Amino acid sequence: MKQQHAGALLVAASAAGFATLAIFIKFAYAAGANTITILAGRFILASFCLAFILKRRGIPLIVEKELMKRLFLMGGLGYGSMSMLFALSIQYLPASLAAMLLYTYPALVSVLSFLIGDEQYSWEKGLALAICFSGLFLVLGVSIENISMLGCALGLGASIVYSVYIVIGNRLLKNVDSMVTTTHVCISAAIVFVVAGVATNSLIFSLPLSGWLAIIGIALLPTIVGIMGFFAGMRLVGATNASIISTMEPVITVLLSVVLLNETITPLQVGGGVLILSGILILQLWAGKRTETGGECLLKAEERQS
Repeated sequence: MKQQHAGALLVAASAAGFATLAIFIKFAYAAGANTITILAGRFILASFCLAFILKRRGIPLIVEKELMKRLFLMGGLGYGSMSMLFALSIQYLPASLAAMLLYTYPALVSVLSFLIGDEQYSWEKGLALAICFSGLFLVLGVSIENISMLGCALGLGASIVYSVYIVIGNRLLKNVDSMVTTTHVCISAAIVFVVAGVATNSLIFSLPLSGWLAIIGIALLPTIVGIMGFFAGMRLVGATNASIISTMEPVITVLLSVVLLNETITPLQVGGGVLILSGILILQLWAGKRTETGGECLLKAEERQS
């Protein structure tokens, strides 16, 4: 098999892994788990798995004290908050709609990067953003009386927090091994959710087998398989191509939600999702032409964790 084909398959497998996140969260909720329990379980298991992988590869996990503080804040406050908002949105929205709302983050990252001077404006980016937000209007504007406004606010909130997390990370975490930072982000998020669960007495241990299997699934497929598949594929096809291929993630989530959760989605919402993906492809095809720094490669890898 050619290198490009193997890399594309690895990234596609990664996207399929990430696409199961909303599905597994739905299953965990159905089994009686709450948000704190789901997220604590996810990040604890992911932390152990990632640390084990680093050890097997001979990559040291220890980082300097100042960097560890940054990673703790980014993991506990940034990525942890995003994960919480996304998981909560799934309580009020279909998994397919929640995934489409979260996937507006590439457009928001572009806007924020332009506002703070990290990126320059171009007509291609303007066109892509207009397409993305037109798609968002269609997604949210259909049968609005049947859509939870709280759920939409939580979903968009997750996208906004994630966008800020990415932009800040691009400035603070340049030239740092992406697997190491990902592991520290997971560890700090695990600590935050365990402490929150203990403090509020909200951790649930008496879940049925289906609940624990769903939480294990969240840690393995959307987190471990997703991250490792993306890294492996990116080495073969490059970060830009990997990011473009990974836009199939929300499409797979929609298909899985229809098949496994019996969710329905209107034709206009499908059209809105297509517009969002089209805008993201335009953003990445044009923006991806510039040379990426180590920090940008890190963000491309970390973006696949949601």
